[in-house]
Amino acid sequence: MGGLFRAPRPIVVPAPTPPPAPEPVSPAIADAAAEQARIEARQRARQGLSGTIATSARGVLAPLPFAATRKSLLGE
Repeated sequence: MGGLFRAPRPIVVPAPTPPPAPEPVSPAIADAAAEQARIEARQRARQGLSGTIATSARGVLAPLPFAATRKSLLGE
């Protein structure tokens, strides 16, 4: 009866290969990329919140005309 049940064979996983070494970046290229990122960040900051407002403040704060009646309760 010892041959009826056998333990499963272990699965052998190959060792992962190390990633290739990154190529050295010259300081001039790194400085140029950092300067470009700073310029883009300044442009995004300059737009600020005003770029996200779709209507003017006057349009948002203006009261509704008297002709338009709004329902205040469900089912009215």
